[in-house]
Amino acid sequence: MSNAKENRLFGTDGIRSAYGEYPLDRVSVLKLGNAVGRVLWGSRIIIGRDTRQSGETIMRLLSSGISGMSAKWDIYDSGVIPTPGLSFITEHDDFDFGIMITASHNPWTDNGIKIFKGDGEKIPARLEKELEEVFFNIGEPVELDPAVEPVGDGVRDIYRNFLTNVASQLDPVKIKEFKIVLDCANGATFEEAPEIFKQAGFAPVVINDAPDGKNINRGCGSTDTTMLRQRVKKEKADLGIAFDGDGDRVIMVDPQGNTLDGDHALYLIARYLLETDHDFNKVVVGTVMGNLGLEKALNQMGIQYARTPVGDKYVYEEMKNRQSILGGEQSGHTILRAFQRTGDGILTALVFLEALFHFQMTAGQVFHNLRLYPQVVKNIYIREKRNLDQWDQLNDMIREFDARHGMNSRVLIRYSGTEPIIRVMLESEEESVIHEYMGRFEHLIKSTIGK
Repeated sequence: MSNAKENRLFGTDGIRSAYGEYPLDRVSVLKLGNAVGRVLWGSRIIIGRDTRQSGETIMRLLSSGISGMSAKWDIYDSGVIPTPGLSFITEHDDFDFGIMITASHNPWTDNGIKIFKGDGEKIPARLEKELEEVFFNIGEPVELDPAVEPVGDGVRDIYRNFLTNVASQLDPVKIKEFKIVLDCANGATFEEAPEIFKQAGFAPVVINDAPDGKNINRGCGSTDTTMLRQRVKKEKADLGIAFDGDGDRVIMVDPQGNTLDGDHALYLIARYLLETDHDFNKVVVGTVMGNLGLEKALNQMGIQYARTPVGDKYVYEEMKNRQSILGGEQSGHTILRAFQRTGDGILTALVFLEALFHFQMTAGQVFHNLRLYPQVVKNIYIREKRNLDQWDQLNDMIREFDARHGMNSRVLIRYSGTEPIIRVMLESEEESVIHEYMGRFEHLIKSTIGK
């Protein structure tokens, strides 16, 4: 979580904390609104939220802060909407900025704020820094009862029509033979997802589509597919589709209960684009957490796999740099840049199905065709941070690991940005390699800087 003493508000994906605590306490949200009113020049702003109980209160506080600092804003409330829906509408209905109130896959007690520019992209680090500088120089926040206008169905239909058009590309004959289960995580996709798939011709079995403000992501959705796996088996469905709380991620399961994560989506969609899209430049962008098995599978198809630090904003920036139209994270955050400026769970699921039908494959075949390497992540609590580049004993062990196993193995060691934790990720074709070296890395770290 952010800390006021660090003069930081924004993390890797906007602002996020427990609701009621800094920076999502009443005064801080009003001050953020003041900062938005001063720094982000425009006339039209749209605010959306997921289904968390605190979402509407935060929207009102933000709007009060914006209005208190500048009367030039016309503020519109989209209500509950997936994050990619807000991004898409911001771009396609000429809004100057969009603000999404969500904590994504976190529990209901948390919330957060993501800000999008008029082109649907998240604001750059430069604007985040400007907002922070203004925020920390505001004493008593100024507030004014805002005039917030709800958007009509016509505005929301901009996003729905886009998804309906994508869904219309699916083979109607195959749709009738294909059974899906949708898990909406009691989150922002609870209306859009079932409607889009029904319009496409599916008869989806829908679960966790009754949000009450507190059940978002609770034992459901992309972070916990237990219920979805059970329902897929019970219904004898061909595919289970689980979204996260704000709808920018999707995880799928096959009829046997195997999990298809973001790496599986990138694999199948890349293979599909290779055959069908002349604009695909054979570059897929992932993160340092992407599986080595995915990288090798893509390379065998003549596709380059470029890695970035963890975080979808880094993925998107590198996609732009490399003119890539496909990228994403293992967590299920897949970006199809020809369509969207951010991850979109519903869009990803539709394109995944399009690829599945094109190759006449089953979800189980996708799972087994992509040979992912065993990967283990160990979180070790620490009392201090040591410069990793100058830690000779640790680097000697990494060099030994790479020399002996580097062709078919990876090691990644990094500090958490929000907790006193160092994360050790080991990945190898042979599980015995992971077990041997994980113990050695863990012993060295604990004996040197362990808590």
